[in-house]
Amino acid sequence: MKRKLSTLMVMLLTVALLFSATDISASAATSYASIGGSTSFVKNLVVNADANIPDVTFAYSVRRGTGKAATAETIEILVSDSSGGTIGSAEFTNADTANTIPGLPTDTDPSTPTPGKKYAQKIVTVTFPATSFTKPGVYRYEITETNGGLPGVTYDRVATRYLDVFVVADDDDVLSVDSYVLRNTESLINTDGFYATAPDEKSAGYTNLLTQYSFDFSKTIAGNQGDKNRRFDFTLNISGANPGTYPVVTNDVTGNPTSITVGINGTASAEYALTNGSTVQIIGLNKDAVCTVTEDADDYTPTHALDGGEAVSGSSSGAITLANSNHSVAFTNTRTGIIPTGVIMTIAPFAAGLLVFGAIFVWIVIRRKRRTY
Repeated sequence: MKRKLSTLMVMLLTVALLFSATDISASAATSYASIGGSTSFVKNLVVNADANIPDVTFAYSVRRGTGKAATAETIEILVSDSSGGTIGSAEFTNADTANTIPGLPTDTDPSTPTPGKKYAQKIVTVTFPATSFTKPGVYRYEITETNGGLPGVTYDRVATRYLDVFVVADDDDVLSVDSYVLRNTESLINTDGFYATAPDEKSAGYTNLLTQYSFDFSKTIAGNQGDKNRRFDFTLNISGANPGTYPVVTNDVTGNPTSITVGINGTASAEYALTNGSTVQIIGLNKDAVCTVTEDADDYTPTHALDGGEAVSGSSSGAITLANSNHSVAFTNTRTGIIPTGVIMTIAPFAAGLLVFGAIFVWIVIRRKRRTY
């Protein structure tokens, strides 16, 4: 009986020790309070030095990256259990023109900026929810510029970048984000903390270039009956342009607008009144914008020439696409009258006869007066 009781006691003690060991193991595991975070990157838009910044918006997406298992040479890349977070957009408007920076973002010496260019900057914010990071390590995300195809825009060569979030724990097991690293390429991280490939290839953000051209048209009045002071009405239509207000440069500002505004549908229309020697130039239209100019020539004979080429008849330029250069259209209105010949010769003998008759009449009157005295 005593032997059976001893055996039971040993079994109960063993079970108790097992539960105790389980409790000890569980209590030894570190428990972290999850955290989130936020960071940002720069968006640059490069335009011509004499142009306005258009109203354009660049959108982005953020998602969890691909995890990597640790090896003897590299550390583990973690993937968050929560969503990829939220990301803002880069919204540019005409108002940003006043705060542009001369040159290019890549200029190493701001005191000598690249001529003919300037750029505007925006800050794009990335926010991760409070449940994003649950333990120390490196968490990877992918950021992609999503809205391609804006008129005239040359996009950054790297559409998708990789954001690594370095999370650490202090002596009290409190998590915090130590740093954010944005890179152009995805890479493993060595156990010494350096990236395995292109260790210095960090990125500050995205840079897009807007290819821009100007469009101008002019007026010449010709012919022996052409009125050099007369004004002719012109209509300019623009399509396929980025929204915004564009400056208009003219040497004849009388009654003519000094800017033109493109709507959200990419179109604009404006009226101008030009006389002999007038010119109108629209600055900074994007590549592939289409311009059409039409005039009311009235009773003059209209011709026009594109980019200094041969003149052709007609009062409309037709659709001109700004595909690869600036373009100009020179309009000429001609009015010529035929002056009848022989009029002076026809009346000359008659006029000469009147002169002779008048002279004889005067001589007779004078002679009679002398005889009277």
